[in-house]
Amino acid sequence: MIVSWRSALAASTVAMLMAGVTACGSKGTGAENGGAAAGDVLQLGSAISLTGSLAREGQLTQEGYQLCEQQVNAKGGVPVGDRKLQLKISYQDDTSKPNVAAQIADSYNGQGVKLILSSYGSPNVSAQAPVIERNGQILSDSSGAENEIFSHGYKRTFGVLSPATEYAASMVKAINELANPKPKTIAILSADDGFSKAVAGGARDTAAQLGFQVVDNQSFPSGTTDVSSALTAARGKNPDVILGAVHVAEGIAIVKQAQELGVKPQGFAETVAPPTPDFAKSLGRAANGVLGSTQWTHTVVGSDKYFGTAREYDAAIQARFGHAADYHDAEATAACLALVLAVEKAGSTDPEQVRAAMAGLNTDSFFGHIQFNEQGQNTFKPMQVIQVQNGDARTVWPTDGADAKLIWPATGQ
Repeated sequence: MIVSWRSALAASTVAMLMAGVTACGSKGTGAENGGAAAGDVLQLGSAISLTGSLAREGQLTQEGYQLCEQQVNAKGGVPVGDRKLQLKISYQDDTSKPNVAAQIADSYNGQGVKLILSSYGSPNVSAQAPVIERNGQILSDSSGAENEIFSHGYKRTFGVLSPATEYAASMVKAINELANPKPKTIAILSADDGFSKAVAGGARDTAAQLGFQVVDNQSFPSGTTDVSSALTAARGKNPDVILGAVHVAEGIAIVKQAQELGVKPQGFAETVAPPTPDFAKSLGRAANGVLGSTQWTHTVVGSDKYFGTAREYDAAIQARFGHAADYHDAEATAACLALVLAVEKAGSTDPEQVRAAMAGLNTDSFFGHIQFNEQGQNTFKPMQVIQVQNGDARTVWPTDGADAKLIWPATGQ
C-alpha cells in the first residue's frame, strides 16, 4: 500500500463527511443537552465499515444498530425526564480503516453529536477511543474486545462485549467443568495479531489456574492457511486439547491440516471460527466436535423491556433481515441499548451525566448482563461456548443457557 493515497482518501472522506452534516446533528442543540438531542430526537452517530475488508462484519453491525433504533422507537422512544425522544442513528462509512473511523468520530463532535456507537473491530475502536476522550464524547463499543483498548485510563469508552482474554478462557473453563475424562494437557496455537495474542494470554492464565499443563505455545502469521509446521510441533507433545486463538481462515486450516497430518487430540477448541456458517460448510464432518466461543447465542439467559429474551431478539432479526441473528448483530444492538439505558437513567442527554449513568449500569438484557468495571470493560458477562454437533453450532456452556450436552472426547464424532 502507498501511504500517499491512503492519506488522500482519508482527507477526501472527511471532507465529504463535513459537507454532508445533517441538520439533526446540530439544530436545536444547547448546553442543556450537550448537542445529543434536537427537539424530540436523540441523535447517535456511528462510523461503520460498509466498504473495505470489514464490510461483511460492518453490515451485520449496522443491522444491530438499525434494529435497536426500530425497537426502541416502536416502544415509544427513550424516556428522558418528562419527554420521550425518538432514537435516530446517523452512519458514515469508515472504509474499514482505523484512521478514518477516528476522523469520523471527530467530525461528529464538530456537529455536536456526543453519543457515539463504535465502528467494527479492535483496531478501529482503538483509534476512536482517544478522540472520544479528548472531545468529551461517549463511545459505546460493540466489537472492540482487545484488552489494550482499556489500558489507557479512558473514562468515556464502554465495551458491552466480553474482553478478548475471555474468548479462549471460556472454553478452558467449559472443558474443565464438563469434559469427562478430564484432559490434562493443552497446546495453544495463535495467530500473531494483537487480538489473538490477548486471547492466547487469557488461555494460558486460565489453564494454569485450573491445573492444566500448557505443553506447547506457538504463533503463525494472521490469515495464513498453512499451519502444518505448528501442528507438527504440537503433535510431538501429544496434547489432549489443541486450542486455537484464531480467526476463520486459520481455524479452518487447523482442523483440516490436523486431519491430514494425523493429529488427534481429545478435542479442538477455537475462537471466532466454529460459530460461523463457513466453518462447518468448509470442513463437513471434520467440523463435528470442535468447540468455539461466541459473544452471544439465542439461548443466552436474560431479557429487557426493548428486546425481550435472546430468542425474541433472534426472531426480530429474522423478521427484519431474513436471517438468524449473528453475534455481531447482537453485540451491536447491546451497545445501542446500553446508551439508551444510560440516557434514560441519567434523565438527560448531557454527556457528563450520561457518562456517569453508563459507568453505573448494572442490568440484564437479551445479550446477557451489562455492567462495566473501572476500565470500562464488561467483565461480568460470560461468553457462550458452542460445539459443532451434526453440522450445527449447539450451546454447551454455561449450562443454564445450554441446548445440548458436551460430547467428549470430541474428535471422531
